[in-house]
Amino acid sequence: MMVSVIVPIYKVEAYLKKCIKSIQNQTYSNLEIILVDDGSPDGCGAICDRYAKEDTRIRVIHKENGGLSDARNKGLDIATGEYILFVDSDDYIHPQMVEILLQHLEVVDADMAVCGFKTVEENEEVIFDCFDICETAGREKKTEVVGIDAGEVFEGQAVMNNLQYKNLLTVVAWNKLYKAELFAELRYPKGRVQEDEFLVHHILHLCRRTVYIPTELYYYLQRTSSIMGEVKYSVVRDGWLAYGERLAFLQEKGYMAMGVFTKLHMLHYICSFYSELSEKPEAEELLNEWRIVFAELYEEECVQEAFVNKQRQMYKYFVIKPQLYYNKKIRLEKREACVQKIKQTLKRFLLH
Repeated sequence: MMVSVIVPIYKVEAYLKKCIKSIQNQTYSNLEIILVDDGSPDGCGAICDRYAKEDTRIRVIHKENGGLSDARNKGLDIATGEYILFVDSDDYIHPQMVEILLQHLEVVDADMAVCGFKTVEENEEVIFDCFDICETAGREKKTEVVGIDAGEVFEGQAVMNNLQYKNLLTVVAWNKLYKAELFAELRYPKGRVQEDEFLVHHILHLCRRTVYIPTELYYYLQRTSSIMGEVKYSVVRDGWLAYGERLAFLQEKGYMAMGVFTKLHMLHYICSFYSELSEKPEAEELLNEWRIVFAELYEEECVQEAFVNKQRQMYKYFVIKPQLYYNKKIRLEKREACVQKIKQTLKRFLLH
């Protein structure tokens, strides 16, 4: 079976070689490696061409800059493999990632296999564990990966529920091996950030069965230059649009429980960013919308029933006045910090 590995590339000259080599060195070699140079202004394009001359499995696309979604879509347009894997161009993968995910996917007849990922620093040296893959007697021809948990298998409604129970693992695009047929009519939204949030529920809806392997086989690079600082309005806006689209989709398709969870997540999202966006003039319209939507969601019976702990009262403060919510939140955090300090003092006293 052919696996198409799609790598969108933009301004990652310092990291690209390590990324490409980690894909070339996979123990499963039947790969189509699609490098999409998204108009990168540095030497990435030349690096791609050089590797393509050395490895016939590599195909290179040079295009005008259109963003991550557009780059992934161009790769999907030409992919010929039965399976799809996305790798971001500043990250790298375990030498057995493709082999292990493919084995698990085929053994349980899943549409998508998911693995854990590890966040690594720029200069961190990773020593890869080596896993033994063997066929064992038993039900038909079951494959086992020694040293790796067999994985959790989800079917039906449970596939979509992982947006709640395994949110981070589920949302990101790059720690997964997909059956290519999932993307027959799906593409990432061009021009949007938070692109994974827009598409993941559509993918899950098409999956009959998924398998999750906790082992960390994908290495996510925490670049010094990419550490989050000031909140960007465009990022928050697109995230909000993605949640709105997701809620409409879930309700249309009958995923009512996940719809309620999404509403709770939207309330949390508003509280997380409202204060910082208040200082940005371009966000005024969005903030006005948020106040209205927040009050409407808060009053819904299904949302009221889903609140836990002190959520109902805290969010009521936001409905009355957003600043009141933040004032209460600060007081609670200070009180909790004080309680923790007292507990630590008592513990030290008792130990002596």
